[in-house]
Amino acid sequence: MYSPVLTQAFSNDVKAIKKDTVLYKRLLNKMEEILINPEHYPVKRYKLKGKRGVHVGSYVVLFEIKGNEVIFHKFRHHDFVYE
Repeated sequence: MYSPVLTQAFSNDVKAIKKDTVLYKRLLNKMEEILINPEHYPVKRYKLKGKRGVHVGSYVVLFEIKGNEVIFHKFRHHDFVYE
């Protein structure tokens, strides 16, 4: 299993949705799945080269794998995450 590293941007994004308990629980479950097998998720291209993404409802988790760590970068609505 990989160890998680949360960036400040990811922490701020999560803090913003924490009141939505259903979405927050879905995010935690998805993060556990990611930490078990992060290679399962597709690699992004172009501006996000090297990062991977997965949807949690209409939100997207952007992360990358470095050694035995998974670095979580963003958790935002699909319309805004790729900006």
